[in-house]
Amino acid sequence: MEGSRIETVKRNLPLVAIIGRPNVGKSTLFNRISGSKKAIVEDIPGVTRDRNYARCEYNGVSFMLCDTGGFDVGSKDSIALGVKKQIERALEESDVIVYLFDVTEGLLPEDEEGIRIIRKANKPVFYVVNKIDSEKKIKDLSEFYALGMDRIFPISALHGRNLTELLESLTLALRAFQGEDTSEEEEPLKIAIIGRPNTGKSSIVNAIVGDERMITSEIPGTTRDAIDTEIVFHKRRFVIIDTAGIRKKSKVNTVVEVKSVASAIKTIERSDIVNLIVDAHEGVSHQEASLVHTVLNYGKGLVIVVNKWDLVETRMEEEEYLRLLRARIPHASFCPCIFVSALKKKNIDKILYADIQVDSEMKKRIETSELNRALTSILEERQPPSAGGRTVKIYYATQVGICPPSFVFFSNHPQSIPAHYKKYLENSLRERYGFLGCPLRLKFKKK
Repeated sequence: MEGSRIETVKRNLPLVAIIGRPNVGKSTLFNRISGSKKAIVEDIPGVTRDRNYARCEYNGVSFMLCDTGGFDVGSKDSIALGVKKQIERALEESDVIVYLFDVTEGLLPEDEEGIRIIRKANKPVFYVVNKIDSEKKIKDLSEFYALGMDRIFPISALHGRNLTELLESLTLALRAFQGEDTSEEEEPLKIAIIGRPNTGKSSIVNAIVGDERMITSEIPGTTRDAIDTEIVFHKRRFVIIDTAGIRKKSKVNTVVEVKSVASAIKTIERSDIVNLIVDAHEGVSHQEASLVHTVLNYGKGLVIVVNKWDLVETRMEEEEYLRLLRARIPHASFCPCIFVSALKKKNIDKILYADIQVDSEMKKRIETSELNRALTSILEERQPPSAGGRTVKIYYATQVGICPPSFVFFSNHPQSIPAHYKKYLENSLRERYGFLGCPLRLKFKKK
């Protein structure tokens, strides 16, 4: 990107990558060690695809943990090849590798091929056999020693069995890689990337990061977990969170997709700013309107990003498209709209500039004296309508919060102020103070 100042964050903590065949329990182990449900877990192969990271701490040692997709060395389809690339990147950047087996399936040829590959990385490897749910299964460990390991850790990731022994050995090895922990730095700005399937969310993340951080495919539903990527832009730290595509509830028909959509909604909740990705060619649908409602109800800042603009810009001006977009989602009329092409890396920086601007607006405070001077002028232009023969008055207002900006108006009959007049007050505040991309919270109390 021309003039870009985006860089990935230098990692100060050692990284542990969990590697293994599909469905051996990598995501369950990832969730167990990280103490979260960040990775989607389901008893079918191939649920995890992209690299998923979490910060962990044990025995006073802080480290990053990386979940990866299943090692399917024989498959040649586009998703499997993308997963393979993600695993290769995880192996490159890791300091320590955990290779996971499944005791119920035993030692398979795919395991032997996987181990051959990880040994080329020339890094410390912890061999772990999962799904040892009882003492009876310990006897099944013998076949795994045929690969020449000095030590094997038998565990049950699901039940937490024997994890202490693994973590103590792991953190002992990690002390040699321990760097400076910068976790006390200022919190990064968390940006959620959401939208319908196949709008180019992962392509935008890759364009922002300048790396194939996410697997991209024309197949809808490629991304499943919510994936965090930390970057620095103009000396400001960001966490970019890619999410699964969100479809109408009636079209969500698999357990994995249900969990993916739930993860995407949780990502909105934990984010600071949401970037809603719209496919320029497909246009705005009822689903985008619904997502806008969800974001604003959670009180998050919103930036609308129209991707694949290179496909339509020759026959449509931005101003005309924006007019059509505002007509379809009028409740987002106060949100900035950025036209980009992830494929051509066009205007990608503008997304982050808009995020910074909206974040600033979300934290804006209006002094009470200034607010009430403005309120006097607003009331002079248009008084609240009477209700049941009673004169309704608004005496004064004060800002009571930020993120989102929240105001309380004191009135003699607050319950009698109609919705259209509340909207007039909101629009009047926006005309005077901006609040670009911010939902406003207006409350009315009796004096």
